[in-house]
Amino acid sequence: MKFLHCILWIILPLSAGALTINGLPYLEANEVAGRLGMKTSWIERGKRIRLESQWTRMEFELNKREMVLNGTPVHLGFPVAEHRGRLCISESDYSNQIQPILTPQLNGNPPGLRRIVIDPGHGGKDPGAQNPSLGLREKALTLDLAKRLQRLLQANGFEVSLTRSDDTFIELDERSAIANRRGADLFVSIHFNALERSSVSGVETYAFTPFKQPSSARADLHESDLRNYAGQQDGPWSTLLAYYVQRSLADSLGSSDRGLKRARFTVLRDLRMPGILVEGGFVTHPREGSNIGSAAYRDKMARALTEGILLYQKTLSRLEGTAAR
Repeated sequence: MKFLHCILWIILPLSAGALTINGLPYLEANEVAGRLGMKTSWIERGKRIRLESQWTRMEFELNKREMVLNGTPVHLGFPVAEHRGRLCISESDYSNQIQPILTPQLNGNPPGLRRIVIDPGHGGKDPGAQNPSLGLREKALTLDLAKRLQRLLQANGFEVSLTRSDDTFIELDERSAIANRRGADLFVSIHFNALERSSVSGVETYAFTPFKQPSSARADLHESDLRNYAGQQDGPWSTLLAYYVQRSLADSLGSSDRGLKRARFTVLRDLRMPGILVEGGFVTHPREGSNIGSAAYRDKMARALTEGILLYQKTLSRLEGTAAR
């Protein structure tokens, strides 16, 4: 199924302020702003729009599958569309990307947060991303970072365990199974990126792709997008956590901000708790790879991850207090 440019889309009216654009429900940006108590203004008339309140700013661009929320890129499932000179946002993106972050009180009962499982990516026969010239192997970097993060989280009162504590190979589906068996409240899988193009850098954080949305790496709906997975059950909380973690990483490390993205990673697919996958930078980028190889930089990254998780905890505590009143 291809999503064509908006000038070719069929537009039909829908109830409650929504439109159908190429078979998908959309909301005008003004409608989204009204629901959230925000005001709209053009950045570039007909092409880029801003929704803004005292504490929040969202920016959207025509035909782009991304919004920028308080400076953090958040990838959308479907492109921003145009109808009669007004920009529109898919109702799916409003429900799955915007609402979980800006109105988490609508996410349902907040989950507990005491037991955390950290998953150091790769291991054993699977080295992961490599940069031989810098002596970097992803499996060693993820384990080191996971142990640093474990110590910091334990110091903040959490019960923390790792899916692997040494250079052991673990199948992808077994990693989520470990977290499920341990009754984890949170799952964080740690990875680093690599590309043949050494000019690419930056950090990105993934939450599991919502039902009936394509993942960030592609624009078309596939058969897998129409299946339900256990990892979608806590999707709103995973989205909120991913946003806090991505914002903290980008702000702290000064890396290129590649944003909050979506993927149906195997390690997230079967989780029965909120979970995210973090890509902490590109070992193949000369400067970023050199940074990643530094213990001091990995300490800084562990502190940023901890800060993002603590922000998530603070929101859960606030919501629990509100629900108790």
